[in-house]
Amino acid sequence: MKVFNTYLYEVSKGAKPVALITCDVFLCKKMIQRLEKQNINFVVQKVSDDKTNLFFGAKECIDVLKKLISKPLSALSVEEDFVLGTILGYDVKIQCKRFLEKCA
Repeated sequence: MKVFNTYLYEVSKGAKPVALITCDVFLCKKMIQRLEKQNINFVVQKVSDDKTNLFFGAKECIDVLKKLISKPLSALSVEEDFVLGTILGYDVKIQCKRFLEKCA
């Protein structure tokens, strides 16, 4: 929950556009309650029977992610992976390098 609290603070202050937490289903439900209470947009992606990915943050970003995460993250195209990394706020130069390496 400590990482979630940090991300929640960063998202609520605008320091981070979107955060991603991978957690068990029970913990995810508790996090969703907090997000709903604070009117923070989110989307949940099932990883396995007991694990989920919880994305939360800016509405525009979450709307894009809802279109992207219709499949496991490991199955994203190179372009989708680039967009996801960029939305999550990863370093753009590193994302570009990763993109080029995956395209080679």
